[in-house]
Amino acid sequence: MFGMIKNSLFGNSEETQYKLLSSETKDGVSFEVRRYDPAKYATISSEGRTYEQVIGELVRKLLMYIGGSNEQEEAMGTAFPIIITVYPRNDGVFSRRLVVGIRIPSIYQQSPPTPIDSAIRIEERPGMTVYALQFG
Repeated sequence: MFGMIKNSLFGNSEETQYKLLSSETKDGVSFEVRRYDPAKYATISSEGRTYEQVIGELVRKLLMYIGGSNEQEEAMGTAFPIIITVYPRNDGVFSRRLVVGIRIPSIYQQSPPTPIDSAIRIEERPGMTVYALQFG
């Protein structure tokens, strides 16, 4: 398992091209507003557990898929960004529904490797505008 995560983190990596719409700071937090083109993403979701309870597990499963835990045993490297979607309830409080997606690297966009983990889905996502925080 560590080998697959190592392959995804330390193998080839690719930062997805985007259009920078703005750089902003609000309440002491700096972020960018970016526009990404349509692409295929490997996604995994959870419902019922809190963000803190589940985020590490979901990201780990996606990194294992990208690192070679797929039917073709293909270590793809990592393509950034990793997109985390948290859904609000009607009262504005975050629900316990969470979707994590990692962009499939460019050379695999036409034909992504098939996930072994049935919880991982390959989705064609439309172009999107995101608020991006930088980590590390």
